[in-house]
Amino acid sequence: MAGRALSFCEVPLNLGDQQRWKELTLSLGGGGSQDIKLPERGGGFSYRDGARVGAGAACNRLIYWRSYGDTLELVELSGNANLDGNAVRIRFPDSAVVPCVGIHETHAHVVVLFATVGSVHRIVLPHPSRIARMDYGGDYGIPSVFADLSLAELRNEANFHLLNQSPSNYPHLGATWLTNEGEALFAMATIGGSILLVKLPQYGIQAGIVTEHELRQASMMQRLWTGWVPSVIRGGQESSDATLDLCVHRQDSLGHDNFVFAVCRDHKLRMWSTNDQECVAEADLLDFVADKIDQQTAPGQSHMIRKAYDSQTHSLYLVAFLSFADRSMFVVVQPVLEDGRYHFLHVATLCSPQEKLIGLHLDPSTLWTVWTNSYDETVVRYCSIESSQAGQQGWSQVILEPAVSHEVTVPNYQDPSEAYLEHIFYPGRFSLQTIAKALHIYRRSVDAIADLSAAVLKEQVSLVVETEIQNAVTEYEVQQEEYYQVQLQSWNKFYMCCTQYHQVAARPLGIYSDEDTAMVCLLKKGAVSFLRPCDGVEHLYLAPQGVCQPQHLSAAPFNIADDKLCRDIVLLGDCLRLIHDQLTPDVVSAVEQDLFHLETPQNIVEPLVNNVISEAGDVDQSSAEVISTLESSLQTIIDAPRAIDTVLQAMDVTGGDPENLAAAAEPLRQLSLNHVFGSAVGHAVLESSARQLATTRLAICRDLLLLQGLMGRMGQRASLSQDSLNKLQSDLIPRTAQLMQVYYVITWVATATYTHVPSNSLDMNLRQLQAMDISDLGTGLPRYLMTEGTLLALFLHGVGGQQLGTLLAGSEDLDQDPCALWSGVLQTAVLHILQLLYPMSPSSLLPEFLMTKCQYLQLQEYVRLLDSWCVWNSSSRRFFLGTAHLNCGEPQKAVDCFLQGVHGVGNEDFLLNKLLQPTDQELPHLPVLYLVKVLRLLEQFEVPELVISLANSAIGMAQPDDPNIPMLWSKVFKYHLELGHNNEAYAAMTANPDHTRRKDCLRQFIVILCERSQLQTLVEFPYVGLHDEVVYIIESRARSVDLTAHNYYDLLYAFHIYRGSYRKAGSTMYEYGLRLGRELPGVKSLQKQAKCYLAAINTLRLVDPKYAWIVKPVRVETATEEGRVSPKRDYSGDHRLPHKKKQVEILELSELEKEYMVVLARLHLIQKDPDPAHATGPPLSAEETAALLVQAGLFDNAVSLSQAFRLSLVPVFEGLASKCVRLTQSGPDIPKVGGKKEGLDWLGANDIPFTHTSKPITAADQAWQLLQTYLERFDVTGVKGYHKSVANKLLSLGAPLPTWLVRAYKEKNASELLRLYLNFDLLEEACHLVGEYIDAVLGKGTEYFGLKSALHATSPSVWLPYTAIDHLLYTLRTAEGNSMYAKLHMDLSDKLQVYHRNVERVSQDMVQTALQKAARHSRQDQSFNMSAYGRT
Repeated sequence: MAGRALSFCEVPLNLGDQQRWKELTLSLGGGGSQDIKLPERGGGFSYRDGARVGAGAACNRLIYWRSYGDTLELVELSGNANLDGNAVRIRFPDSAVVPCVGIHETHAHVVVLFATVGSVHRIVLPHPSRIARMDYGGDYGIPSVFADLSLAELRNEANFHLLNQSPSNYPHLGATWLTNEGEALFAMATIGGSILLVKLPQYGIQAGIVTEHELRQASMMQRLWTGWVPSVIRGGQESSDATLDLCVHRQDSLGHDNFVFAVCRDHKLRMWSTNDQECVAEADLLDFVADKIDQQTAPGQSHMIRKAYDSQTHSLYLVAFLSFADRSMFVVVQPVLEDGRYHFLHVATLCSPQEKLIGLHLDPSTLWTVWTNSYDETVVRYCSIESSQAGQQGWSQVILEPAVSHEVTVPNYQDPSEAYLEHIFYPGRFSLQTIAKALHIYRRSVDAIADLSAAVLKEQVSLVVETEIQNAVTEYEVQQEEYYQVQLQSWNKFYMCCTQYHQVAARPLGIYSDEDTAMVCLLKKGAVSFLRPCDGVEHLYLAPQGVCQPQHLSAAPFNIADDKLCRDIVLLGDCLRLIHDQLTPDVVSAVEQDLFHLETPQNIVEPLVNNVISEAGDVDQSSAEVISTLESSLQTIIDAPRAIDTVLQAMDVTGGDPENLAAAAEPLRQLSLNHVFGSAVGHAVLESSARQLATTRLAICRDLLLLQGLMGRMGQRASLSQDSLNKLQSDLIPRTAQLMQVYYVITWVATATYTHVPSNSLDMNLRQLQAMDISDLGTGLPRYLMTEGTLLALFLHGVGGQQLGTLLAGSEDLDQDPCALWSGVLQTAVLHILQLLYPMSPSSLLPEFLMTKCQYLQLQEYVRLLDSWCVWNSSSRRFFLGTAHLNCGEPQKAVDCFLQGVHGVGNEDFLLNKLLQPTDQELPHLPVLYLVKVLRLLEQFEVPELVISLANSAIGMAQPDDPNIPMLWSKVFKYHLELGHNNEAYAAMTANPDHTRRKDCLRQFIVILCERSQLQTLVEFPYVGLHDEVVYIIESRARSVDLTAHNYYDLLYAFHIYRGSYRKAGSTMYEYGLRLGRELPGVKSLQKQAKCYLAAINTLRLVDPKYAWIVKPVRVETATEEGRVSPKRDYSGDHRLPHKKKQVEILELSELEKEYMVVLARLHLIQKDPDPAHATGPPLSAEETAALLVQAGLFDNAVSLSQAFRLSLVPVFEGLASKCVRLTQSGPDIPKVGGKKEGLDWLGANDIPFTHTSKPITAADQAWQLLQTYLERFDVTGVKGYHKSVANKLLSLGAPLPTWLVRAYKEKNASELLRLYLNFDLLEEACHLVGEYIDAVLGKGTEYFGLKSALHATSPSVWLPYTAIDHLLYTLRTAEGNSMYAKLHMDLSDKLQVYHRNVERVSQDMVQTALQKAARHSRQDQSFNMSAYGRT
């Protein structure tokens, strides 16, 4: 692996501090060992199938451990899937943990073996392949092997054993092994120098025996002493052959045994058999060192030993670190079995730097080491064990993350609190645990902070530091500068606490590598890092002087075969490093600030070039030396422009073809392989790697641009021809500047933090995306991104990670077995990330993603950084910027951006294929289609003015045949109407070319103005060409809506009146009144109905009388109702009869007036009698209404209604007669109704003529007066029978007929009165009437009976009601025993005899007169005849 990688960079793992620890505390009951100090160490373990991509859950998975004090930490990580319950912290309060941790794998289990100074332990965990799997990439992922680990498992007696050792001879280091039989083997070096060998029985065996042996090379007596006396009694003895470090392994080629390999104080390597407890091989490691070392003068200091097993050659390698006072070295040997004897073959001896070794790890090809130098700085080196060199030059140094600065630069424009908080909480700089610990110490608090979220910590830090500042300022008034210094001191004090805890957490504990996956893991006290291979460009720039060789450039991304060009590029890299070394941090920061403020790179670098040239020409010796060195180096470069061009091409991730960056894999392959590096760990590694690569390339572009500026000034001194200088100015410098801007933007994306978005904003954003038919890119934030993170982390979790998985699935590196996931695949993944972020490409994936995730401020900043120089996707960026402005409350800016983006809709991928998705028919109308989408977005906000403006712009751009024009006019109409711009809304409606939309707009126009009560405005519009539609719409609305909610009939009436259509207005009012009577009960409804009829009457009176009629409305069956029933059968199932043609009913003015009278009568009735029954129910007929009026005593109204409908007045007279009788019978005690006397109440509602009288008039008198008036008015001749009706009613009620009624009745029809008397057995009255009648006929009182003449021979004939008189006589005659009736009979008979005698006399006179008259006529005739005869 080391042979393929040029150099390595450290990648710190930042998971957002969302690690969930499972805390387990196990007390074994011992004591006295808690004060023992053992070294802090760390290590790792990889699964056998970790490098097989298709192997399943075990792929790309790691377990690492840390031991310190009484604590053991176990953490499982996966680069492909998120793990739940993956971190366990085990504490032993009464014992120290020995750095003797081994993790072993079987087919079904993962076994963790570890020891304390007083016990050994075994933890049996399920294998990842046996755990129920879940989907990759979810927030909750799959269970870790530690997910179900509990304290009960640790306390299982079969899984731990207490050591039988003296407290003074405790183990201080060791190794473990899991035998083929499942036994747990512990080999531990004790303080006394011996090896304690402990074997636990196979897991699951209840009655297993634990064996404990001590391995020591001694004489026979020492062996007997060891066998007889327990170690507790012997105590510890340290000798020259004391074991300093050891490891355990089983190698089939060495025999069926487990061997312990120990490096001892006497620099010898011993090999022990665990079966025989004997030393089977021994080798002096100094024999493998070229320079002989005296054992007496160079005692061992801190020797170490590690093993490595080559699965391909099935070979075991051991590396022993020999540490002396003046030197140190690594000896690599291979144990072999030859001729029945064990011995060691020397492989290599590597000299090492004279520094403190913290940890080492050996894989079959590379030795990895971690050191601390004299400055207590961490150094990681690696070396190939295949190298035959023994010098220090064989070591390569890993490029580690720079240490945290001890000072924070506060800009002049920024407050110290803001600057420090921004620096402290910068993602990845300090862990939240580090900040929490610093806060705990700073505020001197005992209580720990429970919530480790970034927001809570930031609030707490601000509060604590501000409190410290207030306490430091004791005076009431303080100068601003003094207060500023106090702020700096307080914040710097807290910042120093953070850096100190960060340094503690960054202290290295060990290193681990896996050759199959090419993973190298650096373990620290409070963190973990990975080492990734650098690409060629990074190696060229970051590698120390002389490390980068021309042959290194033959690989990607250079792929150069020309040796001269390779040499030129290496020399160019030396020049870049020289320039980089001359740039101070302030200069670097200033350059980045200028880029942030959109200064062009050429303008930024030019002052730097001038400074270097001017300082070199003045007195600055260092600048002069730099210029001289550059000149010398450049003179040795054969073709500097070509070398620069090659470097620029290597940094261009598009390969010069942005249109075709990468091809996607097959769908099935994507489904199975797109999870690689898809977990939180994978994303964190990719994020840090991409940030490092972008930062490095930004620095290269900066230094390269500065170098080219210096080359342009040097000219001939740099051996540059005029053509080379022209190429620099015209091609290379612009390209370098552009790449510098590109990588600055990518760096900004990798370092800028995202904003936490509330759920309601996400919902709003989702509605916006749906309005534009854009699908949401990814899901919500996962748990590890809920508090803080960079935009790049957010992008990788969302669509960026999905696209990356798709691109990685197409990589050929994944087809290798084993697959170097952390080498070639990681490098490919980082390259793909840069491609996804590369702004000069057709893809707008990143800004689109920021838009969908509501990162509007970051989106505005991203667009700002690109707009001044990037021409790619400029229209799409305008769209994204407009969306950001819109959501940030700047709609006017948003509209301007949307309009600016309209020109590129047909050329950019996002606008054309994602936003518009046009059909073939829509391609000619893309600008308008784009603005239509924008209109949908604007409609989600309350900005109607801008919607109108944008719609008008779209109409101006549209072609005459554009199908979107009607919709745009509809939008203009809608929002003008919404704003109350009625004239503009009307104009937009009439301008709409689509009849259907125009009609819809008209309907909305009418409804809205009606709801706003702007009826006059609505009526006064001309509606040219829309008159019939207006009438139809208003009629439809009037007939469909509830009459209580809206009154469209009044609107339609006003509409017709305004235009002089009086008949239509009358018809409208009549229909309104008709519906009111049918649908709405109540007094108000009747009042409205009366007004409607009255308005209809008035309008019809304005029309020519021959046209004063309307068509009576009929109920029209709607289409919905027609669709509910069968066309052949009715609801009962019977056959329908053929439809009859509906007859049109004409309603004339007189008929309308009659209906008005009915309604008016009901109103009077309700006014008189407020009974709710009078105002409810169906409409009443005229007969029913008249009857109710009579019942209520409203006789005038009843008479008027009856006369209008030509109804008989008999019910009126009968009712009035009844009232009169009741009043007469009640006398002065008139009943009261509603507080008023009943008689006076109804009498007051009628028109009673006033009568002058001296006595008081009672209610009964007024009632009789009203009855008399009615009879005199309506039955003058008596032929209508009203007198009879009244008399009949009175007599039926047992009331006597009043004198005035008898007198009038005698005058009108005496014979009829006589019959009434007879009917009611009023014989006396009948006799008196007959007597008076006979007298009148005879000439006495003729005028009282209405007779024109009496009984005379010369007068007209008169008559008597003989039948009635005969009936009366008969009745009187038959009334036996009644003297009165007998007398009446006698008197009547006498009266008749007189009458008969007069009749006979008059008859004789009439006969005699007739005879005389006849004789006279006869004589006259004869005389006439004689005279005529004489004449003839």
